[in-house]
Amino acid sequence: MLLGGLVAKFPSEQELKLIRKKMACVKGSEGLSPDASPLDRAKYDVCEQILVFMKKKKMTQRELAEVLGTSETRVSEIIHYRIQKFTLDRLITFLQMIKPMLTLKIA
Repeated sequence: MLLGGLVAKFPSEQELKLIRKKMACVKGSEGLSPDASPLDRAKYDVCEQILVFMKKKKMTQRELAEVLGTSETRVSEIIHYRIQKFTLDRLITFLQMIKPMLTLKIA
């Protein structure tokens, strides 16, 4: 196939199989289901606040883990919204560590 005068070379089936195998292990961020419970929505929102803090401060996962006194694995779970791995009170405890003046309101 010609693209702008260049011949496009597509990956072989073997290369595609290798790519698929590598990608099968990759986990992205989890989304929130439209019918999520209020508890899950709250946990998701807290994870989002922690991620926003990390991005604003230009911190690495390792740096944030040190601040929170937890492992990089736990930070990865937080910033990828693995909400099932945490209780709401644990997530709020982490959020309070980075936002000491935190005030919670229930609407």
